[in-house]
Amino acid sequence: MIKKTAILISIMCAFLTKYSFTQILNKNIKEIVVSSNRAQSNENISNIQIIDSTEIKNAPVQTIEDLLEYAINVDIRQRGGQGVQSDISMRGGSYEQVLVMLNGVKLNDPQTGHHTLNLPVSLEQVQKIEVVTGGSSRVFGNFAYTGAINIITKTKMKNSLNLSRGENGFSNEELNYHIKSNNFTHNFSINHKKSDGYINGMDYDITNFYYQNKFENNNLQSLLNYGITKKEFGAFSFYSSKYPNQFEITKTSFASFQLKTKGKIYLDNKLYWRKNNDEFILFRENPSWYQNFHETNVFGIDVNLVQKTNNGSNVIGMEIRTDNIKSNILGEELENPIQIDSSNFYFKGGNRTITNLFIEKNYKLNRINLSTGVMLNIDTKYGNTYFPGIDINYSINDRFKMFVAYNKSMRTPTYTELYYISPTNEGNINLKEEHSTNKEIGFKILGINHKSNITFYQRKSEDLIDWVLFEGDSIWRTQNISKLTTKGFEISSTLNINNILQTSMPISFLKFNYSFNKNDTTSEGFQSAYVLDHLEKNFSIIASQIINKKIRIDWRATYQDRAGGYTEFNSGLEIEYPPFWLIGSKVTYEFSKDKIIYCEVHNLLDETYLDFGNIPQPKRWIRGGIKFIF
Repeated sequence: MIKKTAILISIMCAFLTKYSFTQILNKNIKEIVVSSNRAQSNENISNIQIIDSTEIKNAPVQTIEDLLEYAINVDIRQRGGQGVQSDISMRGGSYEQVLVMLNGVKLNDPQTGHHTLNLPVSLEQVQKIEVVTGGSSRVFGNFAYTGAINIITKTKMKNSLNLSRGENGFSNEELNYHIKSNNFTHNFSINHKKSDGYINGMDYDITNFYYQNKFENNNLQSLLNYGITKKEFGAFSFYSSKYPNQFEITKTSFASFQLKTKGKIYLDNKLYWRKNNDEFILFRENPSWYQNFHETNVFGIDVNLVQKTNNGSNVIGMEIRTDNIKSNILGEELENPIQIDSSNFYFKGGNRTITNLFIEKNYKLNRINLSTGVMLNIDTKYGNTYFPGIDINYSINDRFKMFVAYNKSMRTPTYTELYYISPTNEGNINLKEEHSTNKEIGFKILGINHKSNITFYQRKSEDLIDWVLFEGDSIWRTQNISKLTTKGFEISSTLNINNILQTSMPISFLKFNYSFNKNDTTSEGFQSAYVLDHLEKNFSIIASQIINKKIRIDWRATYQDRAGGYTEFNSGLEIEYPPFWLIGSKVTYEFSKDKIIYCEVHNLLDETYLDFGNIPQPKRWIRGGIKFIF
């Protein structure tokens, strides 16, 4: 399968490359500069995709999670729609193995990856999203096991009011305000949305607040971020189909301060804090019967000293991060219980400190860009480990590049994986940390009418952590899977169809992504909840139609075919995940530059589909709104 596809890809690339050189046309598809890696030397990241501001603005979605549903080799398994709760994974990995950042600051939750996407920002505040596929521990440290997502917010935001309504009692109100004063710029955003739910037990009420302050003067630049998101939602069958009527309340607070100097030798420093409160209720109609309380606090400092050279840069970096948890079930016994309210206490807790030391060399010589480095991970529980890596980019000519990469990655268990105990789940305090070796080779083609990327990769993992259910057992347990090899490839192409076909069709933009992932191990004798239930095939199409100066239609379509299966609750049989198509569309009418109305449709074909277990996903969902810019 992979060999045949590789031959087909090679033929396609040869055709596209030849075609792009022989056509002399007016419009070029330009390469986008990115800013993800530690030294800000953007050409040295081998495999990175950009979701830019135009794509974000016109997508028929209202959440970051729904937007990422169409990104290259990204798997978004949603438990509840509209950003209620989603798990994000890449390249056939698990939801705990992707690092999520906001303006380069890490947001992963040490309790569980289920809370990592508790983000205080909406799409209206996002300038672009950088998607890095591939193990990146030597650059970003822990959690970047299979890749990283960096969400970059706008520093100059338009004042706007966005109001929308829709089926299932959906409502959304969002106010954004920008002000500039001397060397300071301030952005304020508040957002509230709610719904009765697309089925009983899937209602939600979400409030977000976000503030950003940017200061710039001479050789000094600072960025202050602060945000709060609070979610109250019905969690129908989220964690157990045996007791479906669940409920959850989360509140996440986040603050960071970044300071950067300029010059041939400069500092790029970050100080951050993240707090998450989680209240889980197993029986919504009787909360006191089984109720969990958790509070995590993360403190971190990331210091980087960068030296610019004639041929690149040298980087020395250090990150110190402490994870703390208080809980009624997670961690070790506390000497003195901590009172939560009149009838509940934190009885357990834990903390750990992780120190990462980075050395990186970025070097450019003629047509070669090379980035190599090593991370030393110092963990108070798991000891010291080195993670080296190298990325090499070679420009064959101005339009054709190839790259190879070799990197090692790691991830330590979360508190839930170590300590969680419930009527249906049991953690394992003896879990080892995960390790992987990542190899990839790829090609980038920058034609006049297209920009294409093709990547082949292999990831060899040891001691992978997963929740498994053995035959005859009724409890899901965490354990290390000794060895697992994942192979796959990714294809991404942005096309100018009208220039290629010499037509004047209203399709002004077309982009497609295709990815294939295959593991060398299957779940025989047990069921895998995450690691072996990966997205095997994923195909997505993004298209835009400019009807006239006032009307445009945007389309998104994705085909997903997942490996593995789930236990159907009523029959008790293991059912394979069926593949499905998911299509969304958005029609926008611009009355004037300061008044826009729109209508969007989620799941246009009214598909019945599952992302995880027995949790039904939304059927067709129509929403409409108006946006005022002032």
